[in-house]
Order: sequence, then structure tokens, then C-alpha cells
Amino acid sequence: MFSRRFFYAVAACLAVTGASRADARDAAPAEVALPTGGAVKRVDFERHIMGLVSKVGCNAGSCHGSFQGKNGFRLSLFGYEPAMDFAGLTRDNFGRRINVVKPDESLILLKGTGQTPHDGGMRFGKDGWVYNVFREWIRGGGKWAPGSGEIKDLTVTPGDFALLRDSKPAQVTVTATFADGTTEDITPFCDFRITDDAIATVSPLGLLTPKQPGDAGLTVLYRGSVKAVRVLVPSPARAEYPKVPEVNYIDREVFAKLKLMNVVPSDLASDEVFLRRVSIDTTAQLPTPEQVRAFVADKDPKKREKIIDQLLADPLHAAVWATKLSDITGNNTQALEAPQQTQPKRSQMWHDWLRKRVADNAPYDQIVRDILTANSRDGMTPQEWLAFVKKIDEQSAKGAKTDYPEKKTLDLFWRRQQPVPVEQWGEKVAAAFLGVRLECAQCHKHPTDRWTQDEYWAFANVFATVTFQANQFSSPEVKKLADAENAARRENAPKANNNNVLLVREMFSGANPRRRPNPGTNKVPLPRTLGGDTVGTKAGADPRAELADWLTGPENPFFAKSFVNRVWAHYFGVGLVNPVDDFSLANPPVNARLLDALAKDFVASKFDIRKLERTVLLSRTYQLSYAPNESNRFDKNNFSHAYVRPLMAEQVVDVLNAALGVDETFGGADADFAGLKMVEVGSSRLAGTVSYALRIFGRPPRTTACDCERAMEPALPQTLFRMTDAAVLAKFTSGTGRVAKLAKSKLSPEELVDEAFLATLSRLPTAKEKADGLEHLKGAKNRTEGVTDLVWALVNTREFILNH
Repeated sequence: MFSRRFFYAVAACLAVTGASRADARDAAPAEVALPTGGAVKRVDFERHIMGLVSKVGCNAGSCHGSFQGKNGFRLSLFGYEPAMDFAGLTRDNFGRRINVVKPDESLILLKGTGQTPHDGGMRFGKDGWVYNVFREWIRGGGKWAPGSGEIKDLTVTPGDFALLRDSKPAQVTVTATFADGTTEDITPFCDFRITDDAIATVSPLGLLTPKQPGDAGLTVLYRGSVKAVRVLVPSPARAEYPKVPEVNYIDREVFAKLKLMNVVPSDLASDEVFLRRVSIDTTAQLPTPEQVRAFVADKDPKKREKIIDQLLADPLHAAVWATKLSDITGNNTQALEAPQQTQPKRSQMWHDWLRKRVADNAPYDQIVRDILTANSRDGMTPQEWLAFVKKIDEQSAKGAKTDYPEKKTLDLFWRRQQPVPVEQWGEKVAAAFLGVRLECAQCHKHPTDRWTQDEYWAFANVFATVTFQANQFSSPEVKKLADAENAARRENAPKANNNNVLLVREMFSGANPRRRPNPGTNKVPLPRTLGGDTVGTKAGADPRAELADWLTGPENPFFAKSFVNRVWAHYFGVGLVNPVDDFSLANPPVNARLLDALAKDFVASKFDIRKLERTVLLSRTYQLSYAPNESNRFDKNNFSHAYVRPLMAEQVVDVLNAALGVDETFGGADADFAGLKMVEVGSSRLAGTVSYALRIFGRPPRTTACDCERAMEPALPQTLFRMTDAAVLAKFTSGTGRVAKLAKSKLSPEELVDEAFLATLSRLPTAKEKADGLEHLKGAKNRTEGVTDLVWALVNTREFILNH
């Protein structure tokens, strides 16, 4: 008479309301003892149940982060949508997942404990505290009210870091402040994750157990709230910790943490090692043998300070940072405007614009502002702007150098051949200038950070006024002039190539924003700064201008920290926050106090890049030897010694050319770059043999906003390239290169060996190395072959291809 579906529906209503047989209704839920010593009282089950659902995760066949879940059961990512989770537990599947009449027969308990087979496997034991909390909640009617258990704040104890002394475990305690103002220990309900379980392990209840000396990150998650601390496992205590000299606040913060961990920093690097390191880092070049000899012989106690100032003022230093900023800002040659033959020239303009700002030591906040608020005209009249465009086009047709760097703003940042969706602009800007990855918030609340889906789309809509479409201009007068110029260019172009003409186009902030709705709500959020206030709501206003005010403001929590972290990562090989574009609640800095101090100093200096670099390079921390001592040989992220690290692809090309005394060969479409060092070339798309070298050593195509595009890992093709590549071997045999000059010189064999070592490794050989070199020269068929083999052997050492 009634279908099975009808009875299931009635059962679901009974389960949700708690209306059932008298014996089930009258049985009040009991307190449940927690493993941390507390108890969940009757009134608290409703508050805690969604936190427990988030902790146990994929029980009953559900999967966090899956849109479909398993067998129709889907939970929200890390319990961020408790209303959806509650409906899934109590109403979906005809309410069969909980049974208030017979709680122990609830599917969530049967499947969660493995009594009923399912894909999720066993998630908790029967009659354990998790089981009992679920059971008593179900027995009480399976109730939950919207807002129940809403978190205002989490407090993790210990705070900045957990110090595990004497190899003893330590308990992490998590206290929640709820929306109603009450506080409670919620440690058992949290999810704990550690970045390196070789350093320490963490139990499901937050008990940290040390494994070996080191440093790891611990993330605490609870219903969408995230906190993180560092876990420090000190080395065995020393009888007496030595006094280590400090140059500036960098050393003070670095050495304070090292002392806490009973780790002694290495000694200072030798003059030869320091000079090589700082030369490669700042200019991508090797010091010449003459420079090495002069620096080592110099008795001035301030000689390191003087060479730092000299290198920071070198034109190639600005080129190094223009290359790095081209990565950060997405100078992707292939994405720029057609025609194809002009794209490398536009990339070079982009690079040169950045290079000029670094060379002039323009404040970093002003550089970023002039990128974010860029437009094509920069306040010029239509006639002035068109004259400027024609001048730039004529210059680029003749060579790589143009007057584009004189332009106030970098409109090339926004100029792309294909339209760019606003959400991609939001991701690019957040990653480049804030070090924040937003991608995960596009479809749901970010799993390990604060960003919601609505905040993602509100930030994306800041860029909805950016206009760069064909035949669209900021005013009728501009359009009239541009149309006439474009008509003339088409008329004068070869007829067979009429569709491949360099046209005049304008980038501007349009009056009709193309705002996107949040797909989760289908509502269009107003443009807002990231987690902040609305911007650009007045008619005709450019939201990017207000964004720039917020982004470059001294109180911005990310802007200064993001850039000083990038500078630190460049000079040390690893960031204080690593990856450098992953500032998030779940990724704490390895030394928060140092990061704060660097950012504070950077803001106080009015964003002086040169001062920041000088401070870093002068520090004893930067100048430490790469050779470890007994206490710091396992240190990977506390900067107790210099880390041996790979070179950027551009540095590889330039360092190899410097060692061999040759210039890079650019031919074909890249002929205009002849005479330039690799760090001076802006294009991400090059032809010829150099393109292969750049690719295998990890130069990024700059297609995404992720810093991970630049690969720095060693690989077999890199070794084979130095050993066997025809283009490299041609540099050895070049008639004007170093090998030919040494072979033709009147230097003695002893002097030849010294010169070869100085030119490649920036140091003199040891006694054994010198003896081996002399023996090889003596046994060679002729002087040229002996010198070639000696230099080839040195170029193929790890010492040559790595910075240390």
C-alpha cells in the first residue's frame, strides 16, 4: 500500500526531529570522556559534532574536496559548510545515516568503524571516544542549529614554536573562542599535520614526538580555521655555546634561533668563496682572475662592504633583478601582441622598463603602483601618445633598445594577444605582489587559508575594467587617430602580409566593467581588496588605483613581507616562507621574527630595494661558509651555513661564458640581442642553441603565476650539456676565447694551472690539484689540448656549476 521510499522518508523526518519511540526519546545523552581529560557535556554535542565530522574526514564513503563524494555522500572541504554536512548526515539517503532509535545501527557508525564494508575504510574504533561522541549525539536526536559551534578565533599553545627539549614529547593544546564569547579546549577535535615527520611526528590528539634535530611546520585545522607553528627539535645541549659576532639585526634573529636549537653557525667564508658567491648572486658573472687576486691581497677591513656597494651599482645587477621581476610579473613573450616577430621586442621593452627602475633604485611600492595602475597614454594627449607609439615602433624595428623604459607605467603587463579572464588577473596580482596563492578559493573556501570563494571573485572583479580589445579606445578622438594610423599601416604593408601588421592598440580602464559572478551563489560581488574593503564603486573610477593604495600601504600584511622574502630566497636559495609565493596560514615562516624585522625595516626605508639588499649581503649570515660543522650539518632551513644551490638558467649561460671568455651568440630573429649578457635579454622565447641550455636549466616560459615554473633541480641533461654539447665545445675552441689565449700565452705550466682555476672556480688550486694539473699538461700532445682538457674538467665539476 505504501512504497519503501515512503517509509524511508518518514524515518528521515523522525531522525531529524528526534521523534521516536519513548525509550529512545527519554534516554538523555551521557557525557563522553575525552582522551585529553575533558568531557563533552550534553549541551556541547551540538557545538562539537561538526568539528568531529571535519576531523574524521572520509568516513562513510565521503571524500573531502570531492564534488561527488562517494556513493552520494559528500562532505564539505575541512568542514567549512556545516549546514551542508549536517544535511548529508541526517537527511540525504532517506535519513539512513543516523538512527536515533538504535544509534549503534547508524550507517555513519557502522561504516566509520568498518563493521559495514565501504570504500572509505575504518575511520575510528568502536566504543572509542569518537564513536561515543557520535553515538550520544545521535541518541540525543542528531540535532544541530545553524551557527552552532561557530569559531571566532583559535589559540594554539605553544604559540610561535613548539620546542621539544631533551627528546621529550610535548602536547599541543588548541583553545577555541566561539562566536558567543565562550572558550573551550577543542584539541581532540582538531586535525594536525606536520611538514617533516623525520623531525617529529604528531598524533591525532596533538602529541608531538621528536625524532631528530631539526625544524618542521605544524598545521592545526578545525572547521575551516587554520593555525600553524614551528616545531623545533634542538641538538644535544652543549657545555658552552660560543659567542658569535653579529653585524646587524639579521644575525641577531638568525643566531638567536640557532642558539635555541643548540646549533652553532659555520665560520665565515673565505675571501675567494665570498667574492664568487656575491658576484654570481648580484651580477650573474664570475670575478676575473685579476679581481680575485686583488680582492684576496686587499688588507682593507671594509673590502667586503666596498665590493658589495660596487656590485650593487653594476648595470648587470639591475639586469639580474629585471630578469627575476620579469618572471614574477609574467613577461611571457608568446602571450604578447602579434605579429610574432615583434613579440621578443616587446618582452625586451618590459625587461628594460624594470631594469631602469632597479638601476635608478626606484622605491618598490612605486614600481608596483606603476604596474598595477598602468595605461597606455599616461596622461598624454591623443596626438602625443600616437607620436610616442610610432617612435617606439620605429626604434624596435631597428634594434632591441627603445625609449619605452622612459614611459611612466608598464602597460605591457596588461597587453595580451588573447583576452585574459578577470580571475586570472586576480591570481597573477596576488601571487606576484602579495605572495598569495588564490587558485584553491575559486570553487570553494581555501582548504588551508582564510580566503573564501566570495573573496576570490570580489578580488577578481577589481580588474573588470581592464580593457585591451581590438579597435577599442578610451575616447572618440583617440579612436579616430588610431584608426587612421592603422589604415595607413595596412595600406603600406606588403599585400601578401596584410594580416600580419603591427597595429596601434590602447590599454585603458573601461567604463563598462566585465564583473563575474560567484558561481557558488550566482551573485556578482563588488570589487574588493583581498579580504578588505570595496574599491572603484564610483562611476568612472579605476578600481586598480584604490587597490594600489591598499596593496602598497605600510599596514598591508603581505606586500613588504612578500618582497623581502623573495630577496632572501634569491640570496640564500630558500625563502623564510617557502615556496616564496605561498604565504598562507598553513605555511608559517621558518623565522617569523626575522621576516617581521626585514619587512619593518623595508617599510621604514620607504621600500628601498638597494638598502634591503645591502643589509642582507653585509650580514654575517650571508657571508657564512658552506662547510658545515658537527652541530649544523643537518640544517636545511635555519641558515647556519651557506647552502650549496643551483644557478638560475641565465646565470649558467653567463657564468659559463665568463669562464670561457666568450660572448653568447644570438642569430636569426634574436640577432638584435648580440653583445648582451643572458640576464640582459628579456624574451622568454629564444631560438638557437641557447634556448636548449635555458630550457634544461629551468628558465620558465612565464605562462602561470606560480613561482614553481622556474625549475632549479639538477638533472642528467644538464651534466651531458656541459660535457658533450656541440655549442659548448665550440666555445672551448673559439679562437678569441680564454682557452686559445691561455694556450698562446707565455705563462709557465704552473701559472697556467693557477689561471685556469681562477677563471673557473675563482680560487687557486690546492697542492694536490696543482700537481695533477701539471701532470696532465705534461702528458698532453700539445699545449692547446692540455689547456682545453684542464678547463673542460674544471667546468664539469660540481663546484663550478653550483653557487656556494
